[in-house]
Amino acid sequence: MLSDLKEKFATLEKNDLLRLKILTITPKSWSVKKLSEEFHCSWKFAKKAKDLRETGGIFAETTARNGKFLPTSYVQKIVDFYESDTNSRVIPGMKDVISVKNEDGRCLKRLLLFDLRGLFLAFKESNPDIKVGFSKFAQLRPRQCILAGSSGTHSVCVCTIHQNCKLMLDAVNITKLTEKSVKPISDYKDCLQQITCTDPSEECSLGECEKCPNISELMLNVQELLEEQDIYNVQFSSWTGTDRSTLQTKIVPTIAFLEELSNKLNLLKPHSFISKQQSQFFQNKRENLNDGEVLVVLDFSENYKYVVQDASQAFHFNNDQCTVFPVVYYYKENQEIKHKSIVFLSDSTRHDTASVYTIQKMLIPHIKKILDVKKIIFFSDGAKQHFKNKYQMINLIHYQDDFDVSAEWHVHATAHGKSASDGIGALYKREAARYSLMCKPSEAIVSRLVEWGQNHFESITTIFYSRQEHEKVERFLKKRFEKAPAVSGILKNHCFLVNEKRELFMKRYSNASFGSTIVYQV
Repeated sequence: MLSDLKEKFATLEKNDLLRLKILTITPKSWSVKKLSEEFHCSWKFAKKAKDLRETGGIFAETTARNGKFLPTSYVQKIVDFYESDTNSRVIPGMKDVISVKNEDGRCLKRLLLFDLRGLFLAFKESNPDIKVGFSKFAQLRPRQCILAGSSGTHSVCVCTIHQNCKLMLDAVNITKLTEKSVKPISDYKDCLQQITCTDPSEECSLGECEKCPNISELMLNVQELLEEQDIYNVQFSSWTGTDRSTLQTKIVPTIAFLEELSNKLNLLKPHSFISKQQSQFFQNKRENLNDGEVLVVLDFSENYKYVVQDASQAFHFNNDQCTVFPVVYYYKENQEIKHKSIVFLSDSTRHDTASVYTIQKMLIPHIKKILDVKKIIFFSDGAKQHFKNKYQMINLIHYQDDFDVSAEWHVHATAHGKSASDGIGALYKREAARYSLMCKPSEAIVSRLVEWGQNHFESITTIFYSRQEHEKVERFLKKRFEKAPAVSGILKNHCFLVNEKRELFMKRYSNASFGSTIVYQV
């Protein structure tokens, strides 16, 4: 029998699990060395067989058993959590794509706004019924959702209000500094919690509650801890602006450091609340649109610079550009939420309120061809040169007269709200540049970009407006803009509605229960 086992063992492939099972039925008295010599296998393989027999007996099962099964619905919920605008943001660069197994074969990268451990805790808090471990949660992270510090993430426009607080807390290693204190601090969220009432109200979150703990108590505790460590000067970095700002390094006394940290935390408190509120409002509105409502997400993308293969040196330094204005709108049809994408191109590179109005004149008729629209809900960033200004507000007052449809405008918090329109703009420019480089110089798309876009994309509509059309709209709006009154407090508000009396009603955030009214002389 033993010789038959040896013969069978010798005929099997090295990766055949039956080889391991055969060794488990050899005499128990055999040593690992004898087992290795008799069957002409490695000492390591013989040792593995001996261990398997000790734990599982003769013919022990060699196949690993499956762990607990995670339902497909749970897996999809985790993936959706990663891809939520609250937890990640689209990186709007032309090259920020990654190959994935889907219909298109490519997908835009999304930068995770938190580390995996923080995301896991947030997921468990919002989904307590789903039993999943951290390792499985991390394993289910989509390939396009990349961590900060990964290749290509260094140029992402971050929120300086959030980031500056993080940089200052990291400068003093706040986690280690406060680990033995009564109220340890691990990040800025713990700081905000210590300067907010236990059961925070709307006023607490907006920094308008007089009962909230004074921030001076928190700063005094940090000061005492720093002095205990003989730290009297602090070196820290700080962003001096938004988007493409400069990172400056400072060395200041602890008193000056704590004073600046106090100011930044007081600024962060309402900002953090509003950013979350606007993101939640957007997601809820997108998922629960009523019949006749259209949610429009829009923004100027970075201008597209024409690319020509084998171009001359002079072309490189005198490269023309065109405006790229991506729009994604959501609507309800047959109880299902659908969306469509449009890219507006123009040889006018001025990004102002008149250009937005020019685009709206083309956008509204396009939407009306698809459905019977009653209300348009605009969502954008807070760029004051073309969105958040008195000229846009007076246009909003006249919206019913101009387009025979009511409208409201909602704005994301500063440096927040990267959306699908940003991704559409990046996709459009990347494909245009790629196609242009494959063409002969005489066939380059410098003068045929619109025609190319209309033929190339099946799911993106391309619409062109000329510099002359832009200037015509400017002349039309000139008298209206001259009468536009100043809108006091416009910068701190993020929701703009028009009531039945044709008055502008502004709120700090979209779900706020109160606001202020401005009367227009229409």
